[in-house]
Amino acid sequence: MSNTNNVEPLRIRQLRAIAENLRSLANLHRENHNYVIADALYVRSLSVAEQIHSSENDVVGSRIRTEQQVAHNIHSGNNGGR
Repeated sequence: MSNTNNVEPLRIRQLRAIAENLRSLANLHRENHNYVIADALYVRSLSVAEQIHSSENDVVGSRIRTEQQVAHNIHSGNNGGR
C-alpha cells in the first residue's frame, strides 16, 4: 500500500517540472520570434504553476510572468506602429 503522505510532494514536483518545461519551451519560441506561441505557452505554464499550493508557486509564477512580460515588450517593440 502506498504512503499518501508522499503523494502531495510528488504531485508538487510534477507540477513544478511541467510548469518549468513549458516555460523553457516558451523561451525557445520567444528567442525564435514566435511570440504568439510563446505567449500561449507562458499562459499554460502559469495555469500549471497556480496548481502548486506552496510558496514555490510564487517563485515559479513570478519567473514565468517576468519572462512573459519580456516577450511581450520585445514583440511590441518589433511591431512598432503596427
